[in-house]
Amino acid sequence: MRYKTVEDVIREGRDFHARLARQYGEYEQLATDKRIELLLDQLRRREESMKFSLENFHDDLTPGALHTWVQFAPEGREKELLQRLRNIDINNLDEIAQVAMDVEVYLSDQYRDLAQGAETQSAREAFERLEELEELEEHTLSINLFNLRDY
Repeated sequence: MRYKTVEDVIREGRDFHARLARQYGEYEQLATDKRIELLLDQLRRREESMKFSLENFHDDLTPGALHTWVQFAPEGREKELLQRLRNIDINNLDEIAQVAMDVEVYLSDQYRDLAQGAETQSAREAFERLEELEELEEHTLSINLFNLRDY
C-alpha cells in the first residue's frame, strides 16, 4: 500500500486501459477465428472507450477532489493482468474472455475498496462513480460474451 492522489488513480486506470486496448488490437490482427476476432475488436474498442471515459471523468472533477490523497491505495495488479494477457493462447476464446472478465472484476473491486477507505466525501464519490462505471462494463462484457458464444 502507498499514498496516491485521486488523480494518480485515474491516470493509472487510463494508462492501464490504453495498454489493454493496444494488446487486444495486436491480437486482433493475428486472430484467425472470426469469433475471436470479433471478441478482440470488441475488447479493444471497449478499452479505448474506457480510456476516454476516464479522461472525461478526470476533467469533470474539481481540483480539490483530484488532489485528495488516498492513504491506503493498492499497489495494483495491472502488471500481473497484462502479463496474463500477453501469455494467453489467442486461439482460445474462453481464455481471452476469462482474462477480460478478471480485469473488470479487479478494477471494480479496486474502486470499491478505495471508496470504502476514502477519507473525504469528494474522493469517496469519485471512486463510487468509477466503481459504477466498471460494474456496468463488467455487466456489458458478460452479456457480450454470452451472445458471442451463441454466434
